[in-house]
Amino acid sequence: MDDTQLLARTADNRRLFADVLDSLGEDHAHDATLCTDWDVRTLAGHMLQPVHVPSWRFLLTAARHRSMARACDVHAARLGDRPLAETAAELRHPAGTGSKPWFIGWAGPFTDSCIHLRDLAEPQGLDVTVPREHWQSALEIIVSPRGRESFVPTKGLPDGLRWEATDSDWTHGDGPAVTGTVEALAMVMSGRRAYLDRIGGDGAATVRERLGA
Repeated sequence: MDDTQLLARTADNRRLFADVLDSLGEDHAHDATLCTDWDVRTLAGHMLQPVHVPSWRFLLTAARHRSMARACDVHAARLGDRPLAETAAELRHPAGTGSKPWFIGWAGPFTDSCIHLRDLAEPQGLDVTVPREHWQSALEIIVSPRGRESFVPTKGLPDGLRWEATDSDWTHGDGPAVTGTVEALAMVMSGRRAYLDRIGGDGAATVRERLGA
């Protein structure tokens, strides 16, 4: 998938995220999400990071705090310090713009837009999600070398297993099978324990052990 396609899909996903923000409203700004320590407002702020924070500025923040994760926290809190309706409006227009991340390129914001939509919607009991082909593309990014560095929080989580989608022909790796929808596989690979009950196969127990569940 080229950069033009990645940007178009990211824009579509950001608009879905904005729709959920508007449906929740300000009363849910402090509700929990699947992102540890991030409420709805902070997660919404993080979605604006690629729009407002160029790579050089993010790297300066990371150097100052000696942590990439901490830099994400700082920018998410700053950008989220506004009404949810304002964040939603910014995510919609212009939805396809932003700063290209230095390490992973446009694949980063795209994959984020898939995962974080479910991080937002899942705890609210909402079934809104991105199209299946977006999840399949996100999986290809996640299992790539740079994708692993960016999205797989537990080192070696996908290794020695055969990941098999039940709703497409996507597979990856060799070993005991881990089965689930493309959405479930992507969310589990990215460390979301809330999705562990949605995978099966002989390798599922290994995944749960690796994630400390």
